[in-house]
Amino acid sequence: MFELGFSPATHEAVRFFVATLSELALLFLGISFFVSFINQTLPTEKVKQLLSGSRGYGVAVMLGSATPFCSCSTLPMTIGLINARAEFGPVMAFLFTSPLLNPYIVGLFWVSFGAKPTIVYAVFVLTLAIFSGYLLQKLKFDRFVRDELLTPACSKSEDNSPQPTGTLATNSGSTVAGFLGKFHWSSLIIDTFKQFRSFIPYMIIGVAIGAILHSYVPTMFFEELAKVSTLWLVPTTAFIGVFLYIRASTMVPIASSLLAKGMSMGAVMSLTIAGAGASLPEMIMMKKMFHWPLLLAFIFLVFSTACITGFAIELL
Repeated sequence: MFELGFSPATHEAVRFFVATLSELALLFLGISFFVSFINQTLPTEKVKQLLSGSRGYGVAVMLGSATPFCSCSTLPMTIGLINARAEFGPVMAFLFTSPLLNPYIVGLFWVSFGAKPTIVYAVFVLTLAIFSGYLLQKLKFDRFVRDELLTPACSKSEDNSPQPTGTLATNSGSTVAGFLGKFHWSSLIIDTFKQFRSFIPYMIIGVAIGAILHSYVPTMFFEELAKVSTLWLVPTTAFIGVFLYIRASTMVPIASSLLAKGMSMGAVMSLTIAGAGASLPEMIMMKKMFHWPLLLAFIFLVFSTACITGFAIELL
């Protein structure tokens, strides 16, 4: 039915919307369920202990580097860490690191751009993620987290009833044997779909905008940008990247093409970090989680990270 006068750009926008929304919905459900499972398995105090103090930042960036999520699919894990009352600074360090750094992305960078840019990229992403999380915690931006994100952990902590650990356990009239009996599977599923239902309107709006930007912003636009002075090009590409929805792994082949067209390495890195670290769909979903001051601070820090890394690569 798409042959009825639809332009190729419209076909691509519809295809991108359906594919991305389906992928994000499945990821969101899967990650939300996994995080709820971990929260029910690990005591809240254990999570707080792991993600607190100076060590907490190291654990957060290692966790972020090991999870190959895009900027949007990182959010369920972030919600789970907030629910578990993990320290705010490490949680934000995880949110910055997760979409930007994992072994797959590092491998792609190494093959496409060589060792030196890859090492500079990794070092700056890790350093600035830790610094950003620390700064947001010091400035007490945790007060801008929406109250409803804290409710699940409250209800969990107030439930002091012992968890069933015997060979047989009863939960809501159902009996589960052995190890499985320790977990409230029905509540896990209900919580997962409840969280998904509250986010799906934001997800649809965000992905729709992302599809339009993806399909109607031509590559020639970026090729023309290559003619701009580097001093202006790095912040310009960072600003543009913040509004796009691009995975870092998807951005690498595009970056290689832009380099071949004459765009500087610093500008390409700036576009990659801003495009993968933040996106308009992610911002729309984050509005459900955070109040405006924290959301704007997050965008500013991603933009700053992109610019600083871009200029550093140009200088080196």
